[in-house]
Amino acid sequence: MVLSCLLLCTSCRDMFLTDPDDIINREDYIGQDDEMYKGFLGIMTRMQEAADHSIILTDTRGDYFQTTSNAPLDLQKIYHYEATDGNSYADPAPYYAVVIACNDFIDKMKQYRESVGNEMDNNAITHFNALISSTIRLKVWAYLKLGSIYGQAVWFDDPLEEKIDLNNSEIFTYCPDMRSLVEKCLNLLDNGLKLYKDQTISSKLEMDWASWLNDAEVTTDYDCWQYMIPEWLSLRCELLLWRGNPEDYLWVRDEVIGYLYKVQNGSINDGLEVAYDDWRFACNIPIRTGADNLYATEYYRTFFNELYNASNFTNFYQVVTGIMYDYEHNQRNRIVEYFCPRTPGKYYLRPSDFAIGKYNGSDLRSIVQRNNIDIIDGDTAFVKYYYHRGEWLRNRIVEIHPVIPLFRGHDYHFYLAEAENHLGNWHQAEVIMNEGVTNEFADKILPTYWSPKYSTWFCPSGGYGDIGVASCVYGSLRDFPVRKLNPVDKTSDGSGPFYNSKGQEFNEAERMKEYDLLIMDEALAEYAGEGRSYAYVCRMAERYGAEFVVDRIADKYKGTPYYEKVRSAILNGEYWVKWDLKAIDPE
Repeated sequence: MVLSCLLLCTSCRDMFLTDPDDIINREDYIGQDDEMYKGFLGIMTRMQEAADHSIILTDTRGDYFQTTSNAPLDLQKIYHYEATDGNSYADPAPYYAVVIACNDFIDKMKQYRESVGNEMDNNAITHFNALISSTIRLKVWAYLKLGSIYGQAVWFDDPLEEKIDLNNSEIFTYCPDMRSLVEKCLNLLDNGLKLYKDQTISSKLEMDWASWLNDAEVTTDYDCWQYMIPEWLSLRCELLLWRGNPEDYLWVRDEVIGYLYKVQNGSINDGLEVAYDDWRFACNIPIRTGADNLYATEYYRTFFNELYNASNFTNFYQVVTGIMYDYEHNQRNRIVEYFCPRTPGKYYLRPSDFAIGKYNGSDLRSIVQRNNIDIIDGDTAFVKYYYHRGEWLRNRIVEIHPVIPLFRGHDYHFYLAEAENHLGNWHQAEVIMNEGVTNEFADKILPTYWSPKYSTWFCPSGGYGDIGVASCVYGSLRDFPVRKLNPVDKTSDGSGPFYNSKGQEFNEAERMKEYDLLIMDEALAEYAGEGRSYAYVCRMAERYGAEFVVDRIADKYKGTPYYEKVRSAILNGEYWVKWDLKAIDPE
């Protein structure tokens, strides 16, 4: 099973139908340049297998889904916060399989590079380095997922060829908490790898697939290939927000807003050795348009696709990294199987009553608007990926295996809001999360205490500009505590307490915590069914204590026999999924 769906030129298709199981474990399998990416696609096979893991595991434990009577016993146990060690849905093996594949590929590539030596031409070196760089980011992504789910991980760089006991400290480094794991990830991401002599391969390089294939009919169709690999900026931002040092927030704010400023000005030059079109990184969430403006918003059709590319996808701004599937080549995910009530769906998970009640009727994510939640054959269903207002992604339901997003443009709003919050820039954080720059500053004039780089969010070259996170989907605005601002120039005297709409008073430390928790609440609403929202809960529990997040999850269970049990589990640190690793099996 390989990503042959990504290859759009028939002349090259046979090469990408190579079975990675016949390659990745074969000694000295890299014997010529054109085989370098055959092994690499074996890594992508492991990514396909891991992509839906966190959705089924963490969204079930989060505030959104509840199990149906059809659900397997192990999945029901996940929902009820019973012991996870040994539960098939909690097994971290898919992420370690990605790590193992990355390590094996890097090792084989190193052997190949040493054997070829100076005979490798510049073009081959460029692609060789880009493949290694991509592999670094894939490995970091796998560890970021392990850390954000389990709160710990075992780090290793060895290309495992047999099952090895974890007590072997020469191979394995136990990272007992997220902070220690983040340091390992940042070390690899920042320093890159040396595989040949003293030459360091950066983690920032982008693979130019079209150039590599060297096909006479190369077009922008190959843009979709770029979506396979997590972006350096997204990875580093999330790692730094987990670590949470003062300088980390400053870096995230400056780098993200600086990069988006370049994007909006049409200048891509972030030190990347290969530059691509900017549409993956635009900061603006497209505004509501059209006669039926609720449905015409292409934003929530981001998920209603099988490929991300310029030829068949209207809204490029929301897509950064996604895992794609091809039904015709036996590439499958469990999205429809678990969420759809209609055969061949098995309908294991449905939106909880608590989740449905979170959204007002005008919110695009509500059951009224039918973008994320709808009724199919009399059953309430989560439809974000495969069904929009009576329209199926494909005519034959069995063939629907949609793209699973890993990062998307909306993330930049969340990164900036969290960073601005911790830098004391409360007004910026509140505006980003609620109504957006365009709505806040009708005259398109920023206050002096805002970075002038936000000016591009007005879209001076045309368009509607930024309208924030909640406002974009007609969601209810979050009740961020604020200081009173001068209605004319949006300035404040910079003193006095903060108040929310209920009149509650907050000092600066309390305000910062409240902002973080409200950002988390919006993440739970926005990233439902993406396997990413629960990570915010874990991060805030680590930052402030489980008592500040417990009710966000436990309230889903009110009125059931499990309410007190779930609440107690979270307060005892079981927001992390527990799994006792004894050995890592390369198979």
